Order: sequence, then C-alpha cells, then structure tokens
Amino acid sequence: MGLDVSGAIIRNDLAALEKAGFAVQPHTSAGRVPTAAAYRYYVDHLRPRRLPRSQREQVSGLFTGVRFELSRLLRATSDLLSELTHYPSVVVGPGVAGEHVRALHLVQMGPTSVMVVLVTDTGRVQQALGRADRPVAPREIAAVEEMMESSLVGHELRDVECEPPPGLSAGERAVFVAVCDALARTAESTAEVYVGGTTAMARVWEDLGVVQRVLEVIEREATLLGILAQVPGTSIQIVDDLPLGIDMSVVSTSYGPDDEAGRVGVLGPMRMICREVISAV
Repeated sequence: MGLDVSGAIIRNDLAALEKAGFAVQPHTSAGRVPTAAAYRYYVDHLRPRRLPRSQREQVSGLFTGVRFELSRLLRATSDLLSELTHYPSVVVGPGVAGEHVRALHLVQMGPTSVMVVLVTDTGRVQQALGRADRPVAPREIAAVEEMMESSLVGHELRDVECEPPPGLSAGERAVFVAVCDALARTAESTAEVYVGGTTAMARVWEDLGVVQRVLEVIEREATLLGILAQVPGTSIQIVDDLPLGIDMSVVSTSYGPDDEAGRVGVLGPMRMICREVISAV
C-alpha cells in the first residue's frame, strides 16, 4: 500500500489510517483509535524487540537457581509479568499427571478413610481422600503404602497400575482400591491457574462494566483456560478473536518441554498490544 500502517497506529494518525482503508471509532481519551483490523495488521508486522536490561535482569533473577516449589514459582511468575507490563497476567500450570512421583504417604483418617499424600518431582504436594468399602487396620494401610511407593516412585502419575496384585488380604485390597481411586482423581485434576495484577484493572479499563466482565472471565476458570488453550508458541488474540464481546485482548505463549507444560499471558484492552508487552510475555 506504500503506507506505514504500524507507524500510523503508534501516532494515532487518523488520516493515515483512513487512507489505508481502516475505519476508526471514537475513544474517550484519545478521540479516535484504530479498529481491530488495524491493530491486527500492526501486530502481524511487528518486529521483536529485546526488553530493557533492567527487566531482563528481573526475569533472570527469578528463574536462575530457583529454589521454589512449582506452585510458588508460577505465582511469582504471574506477579513479575504483571509488574513488567502493568497489566493483569495469567499463568497456567501443568497438571500433575505427567509429573514423576517422588514419595507417597498414606494416613488413616478414620475406620474407612485414608488420606493419600503425594509428592512429585516438581515439589508439589497433592492430597486426596480415599474411602475403603470396609474398615481397615493401620497395618493394612502400612503394607499397601510400602508396596505402592516402591512401584510408583520414579514413574509418572498417569502410569499408576490400579489392578490389585494377587495375595492381598481383604483389608489390603480395600485400601489399594481406595488409594488408586484417589490417585486417579488427582491425575485428572485441572491445571492450576495464577492471576496477577488484578488491582490494576480499574486503571487499565476505564469502563467499570468491562472490568466486571473481565473479572467474570477470570472467575470462570474453564473459560479462561479455553482462551489460553492455543497451539504451542506465541498467540496474540485481539477482541474479535475472542468470544467475549468486550474490549479484551490476550498475548500468551506456551512453555515447558515441547511447549506443552502450560501457558503464560497478559490480559488487557486492545490498545495494550505493543512490542513491550509481547516481549515481556
């Protein structure tokens, strides 16, 4: 077209954008802003830009020699990303099904109740209650704990073998089945979601009605996970790409082995899309 549309967006140049064929719409603060189509053009033609050195050092400082358990690390990541971008951030952690078992402990909670405490190689501790179909004795629980821990440690949780081995007493078999049920529920549990920077929402979105809608999206975890469940790599979704009908855009990327562990992203209005936010993500 012979026209630098991305530059026009940065300058909020109404005449240049109209010449490029993009409609513009009113905005309370700037008078006019580009439409979603103009922003999409701008995003598709952005070139990467390194973060300032001070911000790179902040990121490096968090992840170099990290000693956090995974949950604390993901929370710290969401807080740091929000601090860098000044927008709400979301970090989706991996489920535990693919993590390796480091330790398994069984604690009797009642005549038929067994608390299963699972420690994974990422440092996460998961608890689930198993219920036997008959009263069980402490010695039966101890026998099953020894047997299951020896076969589980070092293996992924999703590889748990839940076929009771031969030779178990009736009580041991009841404990085995109860523990397997608890482990299956743990393996199927949804990924953890961490949100940072929610206090900035009223500043980011001037319309309190939009703030309320965004909060509803965050509270509906399934909706939020659906928005972030993109193909591996970086994704930039702008207003019309989302089934929400509000001024909300999302910049996110995948992380972990083969980019399959989880996603990290930033939420904000369409006008937040810029090199700095994309680089931070």
